[in-house]
Amino acid sequence: MSPLATQTEQYWVDGFEITQADIDHLYSVLLERETPLSVDEMALIVVRYRIEQEESAGRPSAASGNAYRPGDHYEVGDELVFPVYGGVLGKVTGTRPGSNPVSGDFTVLQVDANGEQMEFAADLKADHVLNQEVIDEPEEDDTGLTPEDIFIEYGGEVATALEARLSQQDDLVRLAGRWFPRSLLADVNVGHLNLAEAVLDMAGGGPLSTPDIVEQMGLVSDGNLRLAEFSLNYGLQRDERFDEVGPAGLVLWFLKRMEPDEVLNAPPRLAYKPIPFDRAALPPDLQALEAEIGDEHSDIPARKAPRPQSATLLLTYPHKRAGTLPLSPQLRLMFPTAYEAPRIRFTLIDAETDEEIPAWVVRPGGYVYGLKEWFAEHEVPVGGYLTVQRGEDPSRVRIGFAKRKPRIEWIRTALIDGTRLVFENRKWSMGSEYDELMVLAVDDPDALDAAWTRTTHTNVPLDTLVQDMCRQLAPLGPQGTVHAKTLYSAINLLRRCPPGPIFELLAQSGEFENVGGPYWKLKGVASAS
Repeated sequence: MSPLATQTEQYWVDGFEITQADIDHLYSVLLERETPLSVDEMALIVVRYRIEQEESAGRPSAASGNAYRPGDHYEVGDELVFPVYGGVLGKVTGTRPGSNPVSGDFTVLQVDANGEQMEFAADLKADHVLNQEVIDEPEEDDTGLTPEDIFIEYGGEVATALEARLSQQDDLVRLAGRWFPRSLLADVNVGHLNLAEAVLDMAGGGPLSTPDIVEQMGLVSDGNLRLAEFSLNYGLQRDERFDEVGPAGLVLWFLKRMEPDEVLNAPPRLAYKPIPFDRAALPPDLQALEAEIGDEHSDIPARKAPRPQSATLLLTYPHKRAGTLPLSPQLRLMFPTAYEAPRIRFTLIDAETDEEIPAWVVRPGGYVYGLKEWFAEHEVPVGGYLTVQRGEDPSRVRIGFAKRKPRIEWIRTALIDGTRLVFENRKWSMGSEYDELMVLAVDDPDALDAAWTRTTHTNVPLDTLVQDMCRQLAPLGPQGTVHAKTLYSAINLLRRCPPGPIFELLAQSGEFENVGGPYWKLKGVASAS
């Protein structure tokens, strides 16, 4: 006997679509179970439904008279079975002539199949696989792939098609990766939401899981706990008092009014007003350097890459001062959420001491907040190497730095002379490995803050700032030159700026001269001997 269509790869891969019959069946399952379902759970239900439909329709033979074949002739009112669509039953509602240079003249059938209008060819004289006779053979013991086997092989295609179709259903609500009819949600009124607020308030704002909130509210006595949690999630999500802050796989709630101000509003030191520039105008070495730095505002097109187990990044001054990490492209992959929640509450673990550090991922601002005390305690320098490593628990991430035995070294140091920022080499005790091109020490952070405020308020043009920094840094560089990476690190003492616009000025403004690789100097300034 010929195999069932649902047993073939072609059925599930080549143009597979979710039909209204599939949606109707899913609705009936949701109504029956009264339980929200994930898209994968529903995809398996669709796979089972399609197989059952085809099996119940049987395998129509030529003698049955109702198996659709493109070479046969049909009239309005004829009922046909379409094995390739899982044995769905359709009725011919109209016909019209059709023609094709290859196939010749034929008839186009208009068919109503479970409420969907479809078209099929008939009276087709050309060879077609569906015109072949279906020969009944004795049943064999092999029943083929199970629905679970088929789901393992093709469930991804089914889930993708299903996700797109579900998003078009007005009465379906998706929360935390699960779907349920809006009309069947349990009633969550203002009183319930006020009680949830009180529960979170008593917990210091959160984070608390939905089951914890439901339990403390006493919302469910003998009802459906899962439905109650889903309904409460829906109510909390629609109320601006509450913030869903869970990492991937977890739903956690926090009172927005009790979140740190640096989480709701980006620290001023991290504020960046985008500067248009042409990345294509950068020479290849500067493009590579921009990608290497991994600034969260670089907006480099993302490359497909597996989720990393760990990431190494360099600490810049704005992030050290704000107590944050840059949410670089690598780091973004290490803090995934199913629906890109704007703020994620999680725990950083000190890799050396196992101390727990409450922290936040703030996606809109491009940073991870909560490390000011940790930076100060470990004296991590600007330009120091940091490592971030994920584990099995998505809410806990380990952080460390390249610690070493402290030693005295000459370090490029930022000083405020009157109202100007100047640089000189000074001795510092360094207990961490660092990038020699990025490392900077700051003599007086408060004085530098005042200089940053003046630069911000007077809106000093970037080209003026870059020229002045080159002039100040040149005496400390080899032969009076400045490395592009050093310039980026120094500019960010006074103005938050990713490397792209800075590097474009070096390459395009005409005020700078490239002296080999990523080393530059101001034109007209003699190199040191």
